[in-house]
Amino acid sequence: MLNVKTDFQDRVNEVNIYFTFIEKFIPNSDNDDLNKILKSNLLLMLYNLIESSISNAIEEIHNDIHRNSISYDLLKVELREVLVRHLKNHINPKDFVLAINNIALDIVKKSFNKGRISNGNIDSKKIRELGASYGFSYITNYSQTKNGACLLTIKRRRNDLAHGTFSFTEVGKDYTNEDLEIIKNEAINYLREILDNIERYLIRQDYKIAI
Repeated sequence: MLNVKTDFQDRVNEVNIYFTFIEKFIPNSDNDDLNKILKSNLLLMLYNLIESSISNAIEEIHNDIHRNSISYDLLKVELREVLVRHLKNHINPKDFVLAINNIALDIVKKSFNKGRISNGNIDSKKIRELGASYGFSYITNYSQTKNGACLLTIKRRRNDLAHGTFSFTEVGKDYTNEDLEIIKNEAINYLREILDNIERYLIRQDYKIAI
């Protein structure tokens, strides 16, 4: 998880640098539309942080299982179901057969497609679903994270911008600097706790059945 957490912190630093710029720049700017655009961009950066952090963490679960040569039949039932769904929905059977040497081990690695984790739709509900499927805890400190409720707002606003439903100025006008700081801090705190949960899950190898 070291690389996952390092990447997470690098992106958090980017977000914080950008927010500091907004705090300093916006009060002194005469360009109201530019202010709104800058605020909208922060929401895009936050979604980038969410998607990268969760996708990287789920990939690390698959990598950890594969590195430890954990056989398919030793995995928890819920995780075995995840692998079968991945195999059914995302892998060409011929490509899979040509790529594997030991199906009980290689299915963990070869059935995984990192790009399929999100499809641009990661929020706290999706993270809870992933937690239930893989077996890691999605419980966080509500006072610091609000259990990731802000991720839904970030996802929706990102999709509004990505699909052209609203312009950057239309989205940005809805948020003050104070609003954005609250959203930013809750999102970062939530993701950090989820990554800590996944790290503990990997250390304990909670993806394995009890023997």
